[in-house]
Amino acid sequence: MARQVRKSSDEAPERPNPPSQLAELTEANKRLKRKIFDLYTIFEISKHLNSVLNTETLLDGIILTCIGQMGVNGAAIFIVRSHENDNLSLAKTKGLAVEPAKQLLIKEDSPVLRLIQSMHGKPMSYSEIRQRLGDIEEVRLLEALECEFLIPMSLQNRVRGLLSVTRKISGTEFFEDDLEFLAILANQLSVAVENARLFDSEKEALERLRTAQLQLLQAEKLAALGQLSARVAHEVNNPLGIIKNYLLMIREQESQDKQSVEYVQIVTEEVDRIANIVRQLLDMFKPRQDSFSDTDVESVIDETLLLLSLHAQKGRVTINKQLPDPFPHVYGSAEQLKQVFLNLMINSCDFMPSGGRIDIGGDVDDHVLRLHFTDWGPGIAPENIEKIWEPFYTTKSAGKGTGLGLSVCYSIVKAHGGEIEATNVAGAGARFTITLPTKR
Repeated sequence: MARQVRKSSDEAPERPNPPSQLAELTEANKRLKRKIFDLYTIFEISKHLNSVLNTETLLDGIILTCIGQMGVNGAAIFIVRSHENDNLSLAKTKGLAVEPAKQLLIKEDSPVLRLIQSMHGKPMSYSEIRQRLGDIEEVRLLEALECEFLIPMSLQNRVRGLLSVTRKISGTEFFEDDLEFLAILANQLSVAVENARLFDSEKEALERLRTAQLQLLQAEKLAALGQLSARVAHEVNNPLGIIKNYLLMIREQESQDKQSVEYVQIVTEEVDRIANIVRQLLDMFKPRQDSFSDTDVESVIDETLLLLSLHAQKGRVTINKQLPDPFPHVYGSAEQLKQVFLNLMINSCDFMPSGGRIDIGGDVDDHVLRLHFTDWGPGIAPENIEKIWEPFYTTKSAGKGTGLGLSVCYSIVKAHGGEIEATNVAGAGARFTITLPTKR
């Protein structure tokens, strides 16, 4: 018979865990697994999105991630756009009726931003924000965005963005784990958003630097050519005047045969052509701001079209003008601007010998007007776009152009405080865009 081993009196017997304690442990285990899964998800999402340096692509990725992970109807993101302030602009929306716009702001000194900042990164419900702040402009904007929760995107204890999410598609409430997930994700992605913004800013700065360098190089070329042109003009005009006087004397003689008259006429025309080239050279480098005044740009275009109508008709070129009404005035010279518009359109006509179309369009933004002259010709070879502004550079056949027309246009527009650039338009031809400051 087996002996029974008894426990000593001081050894407590084993007791099973009560059901309530077991349930708590199971629930805690589930929460821990969920948190580990969420952190892993955030790590994977952040790793992917941190490699995206294009701001628009990144914002798209963040919006789609939030909608997918939370199962919400829509989302919106506010981010800092300007270097001058910390105003948050509505930069991206998805699944909402409100479209992104620069003027839809949550200002850096707004009560909403101050309240969010005071919560130290904690998401806030729309109902709590409205209860605390009442019916103010920024709260109405959140209402239009169907905001259910507003989550700050903080970087170095500063709010650099806001993520707004709508209600869940399922209609269920947001759990504490959901809000914690969104808070961690938003803070992680704020680094990516700031990196993308800085990258975009650096690209813009480099582009501005490149443009400034090209403009400086062009200005130096023009300055050197200006000095040379003044000397050449002086030296050429003197003998031209003498030649022209003798030609007049020859024409006045009665004992000329028909062929001599014809030769004299040819020489006279060529002398006039040389004089015209010299005059163009001087016009290019001689600013004439004394003739500047309030100028109606649209009227100048209409006058130019009247001058060009016969030339366009002969070349079977249709010209369409469509400008915003009203189109602003500029401080400038109507005659000089007319010369620019005429040069551009004659140039377009020359490159459409079989006929075509020229579209004149424009827009106005921030005290600046833009004019677009788009033709339906062959366009400009990419390797020539930077060269077309150089004096004497032309792609026309010999005798068809002096290569001064676009250089004169460039100088006149610059004298008006503006810019002119050439591009190619897909499905059309070349486009010349003139930017001028409006008269305030």
